[in-house]
Amino acid sequence: MHQKTVGTILSEERQKRRISTADFAKRARIRESYILALESDHFDELPPAVFVKGYVKMYARILGFDSAPVLALLRRDFKLSAVGTLVPREFLTPVLKRRSRSARVTLALLGLIIVFLTVSSYVFVQWYQVQQPPKLQITDPAENIVSSPSVVVRGKTDATALVTINNQPVALRPDGSFETTLEFFTEGVVSLVVEATDQQGKKTTKVRQVQVQF
Repeated sequence: MHQKTVGTILSEERQKRRISTADFAKRARIRESYILALESDHFDELPPAVFVKGYVKMYARILGFDSAPVLALLRRDFKLSAVGTLVPREFLTPVLKRRSRSARVTLALLGLIIVFLTVSSYVFVQWYQVQQPPKLQITDPAENIVSSPSVVVRGKTDATALVTINNQPVALRPDGSFETTLEFFTEGVVSLVVEATDQQGKKTTKVRQVQVQF
């Protein structure tokens, strides 16, 4: 034997008084569509739960029956959804489980994407750095400076690079810095061609022009 639903009880109480849904809607001052939805247990077609409970109490007040058992039945068979509407309990749990599983899957995918992007970025940076020629910075002398015949050349490059100045090799310190002195025997503008070559043969060249005066 099937248990009565909230809608069935409300419908039976109304019909005992021989009141049509249209007349009852006028007495209750709510839409007839709400009356039909209530008595059909179509709570998804109604406003949030707080209004539905108010409608049940209104039925009881107008038709003269105790609303407490009907509200208890409502609490037994229905539960609040995330948006505040009433949802049958047998449907709510699977929906929440599906949402929970979906959230876990989404988080797992997001984690995998973050890991993939992190690894990809690291690999790209390493590859990019390998493809670049060695860095080369010349700190002395400044461009077009007037200098004595002894010109001091200072700079810095990658610690594993080979540095030459005017085709003459220059020793590097452990941090990649270097310093050497070149002697010139004629006055005028001279060029300092500084080259840094890495182990793959990639090369960076910088040129400084210096005015030598005795």
